[in-house]
Amino acid sequence: MSRVIGLAACDWYALQHLDQQVSVVGRTQQQIEQRVIAACEHSATEHNIPVAWQDEHGNLVAFCIVHFDRRATINGVGTAYFSTLIALPQASALQALMHSSIDYINSSRLLPRQVTELVGPLHNSFLIERGLRTFESDFNVFSLPANTLALADAMTEAGFHKEKDLIEIVFEPPAQGYQYQALEDKLTQRLADIQFVHCGQDELVAKSQQLADCYNRAWERNWGYSPASKGQFEVAARNINNISALIAERHGEVVGFTMFAPALNQQGLYGRAFFTGVAPAYQRKGLSVALTLKLSAIALSVVGRGRISVSWMLEDNIMVLRTMRHLTQEGVCHERAYRIYRYATPAE
Repeated sequence: MSRVIGLAACDWYALQHLDQQVSVVGRTQQQIEQRVIAACEHSATEHNIPVAWQDEHGNLVAFCIVHFDRRATINGVGTAYFSTLIALPQASALQALMHSSIDYINSSRLLPRQVTELVGPLHNSFLIERGLRTFESDFNVFSLPANTLALADAMTEAGFHKEKDLIEIVFEPPAQGYQYQALEDKLTQRLADIQFVHCGQDELVAKSQQLADCYNRAWERNWGYSPASKGQFEVAARNINNISALIAERHGEVVGFTMFAPALNQQGLYGRAFFTGVAPAYQRKGLSVALTLKLSAIALSVVGRGRISVSWMLEDNIMVLRTMRHLTQEGVCHERAYRIYRYATPAE
């Protein structure tokens, strides 16, 4: 059994074979390569190192990317974490991968103090998948985690402990239609100084700096936050098919937004509201609800999506979750959780 680090860990053929063994929806070598490279290039940390673990026969059984930085770039998480986990549901392999990753970080001597734990799967870019699914479903868009429940069970057996869940709500409105026009009108009147603009790809590219600034102001005090850049928004706008956004502006300044993209899977057409931000001055004033209502109406009537996926929401963001649960109480609604774990080396 042995550890493989750096570019040598990115044996694309071996990674694809491993992914096919553990994924609900398998990916091509090209898709995996793009995902790994993006996870390194879009990270805000100084060091982003692929790490793999091979069994006694030389077969790849576990892979992740470790991210670490001498600065405290991830609020509440520390200076080291892991992302892009692809692994067999074997507790021993998962333990070996984590121990090996922690040993590598410490042996590099790039941090001022020793690392004893890692949190993940977590990434500081909203473009990269995070969390392990804790539900059975084939719903899988934008490279959301494709692991099976067996992997989550193996992580628990290996000594990982739940840190937080990211919640997604998938909502199918009732046949008679969405029933919140009156609430939307009331909020629009209350926010009379706000202009709501539905923007497409080119407009999102043009507004990428404003969107990044709004996002950073909105989330800088939240768990797991790391600054988003103009470049990340440009990449999202240029590479997510048919992306659009509902943007709230006041005197030309972006004070809130929600991004949206259509998706298609075996269960039919979906719309996914996958990224949002509201400036602090407009939080708790109904702007996020107004954005959700208006975007839902666009998704259902203009774009023609019958279901809407809303993500990500931290499980302890009680106000946001309560609001979204209320807005989706009619029709058919499913909540799914993507779990983030903490692994600590056993005390000697």
